[in-house]
Amino acid sequence: MDAQIALWIAGFSYPAVFLLLVLCGVGVPLSEELVVITGGIVVAKSGASLPVMVCAAYLGILAGDSALYRLGRSLGPKVFSHPKLGKMLTPERIVLLQKLFARRGAVTVFFARFLPGLRAPAFLLAGATGVPYRRFLLADGAAAWVAALGMTWLGYRYGPQVLADVRGGLRWLVITAVVVGVSALVHRWMRRRALVRATARVLPTPEGEP
Repeated sequence: MDAQIALWIAGFSYPAVFLLLVLCGVGVPLSEELVVITGGIVVAKSGASLPVMVCAAYLGILAGDSALYRLGRSLGPKVFSHPKLGKMLTPERIVLLQKLFARRGAVTVFFARFLPGLRAPAFLLAGATGVPYRRFLLADGAAAWVAALGMTWLGYRYGPQVLADVRGGLRWLVITAVVVGVSALVHRWMRRRALVRATARVLPTPEGEP
């Protein structure tokens, strides 16, 4: 299956990554991490555009997550008794997620994106329990950007070794590295922006200008 995914992405590039990630989001048994990382590897080997691949991954992740949310929203309480979806929403997961939503609200969606066992149940429950889509989209959009940018870059920078690490059970280490790395870049960018603004405030106004 992994080899077939690589062939699809190598042959159809950005559309393949987008469609595969949408399928991941709606429950097709594919590894989201492997799809995004493979997209980065294909960019490195083919000379395709890294920013476009990141955008394709981002939009694919967001579309799949939104489909799950909309499904939960349309079913409402019926989602708990659905013959297929009910298997994901076990009593333990429902209790845990309800507590997290009560305490953290839509922020729970952000963290659930990095927890494969809770990802789909959290998005379904967010829709079923009436979390506003705007809040869902804001939280999930931020998390999806971290995942899309980080995983694509890892595949682009380190190649098949990252795939081997994910297959070998180092998924959490890879995900942690992605989150920490992207967070550090964002923090660095925000500090630079704050420094530029502070410098602009203290610079003297040229003579002759009001």
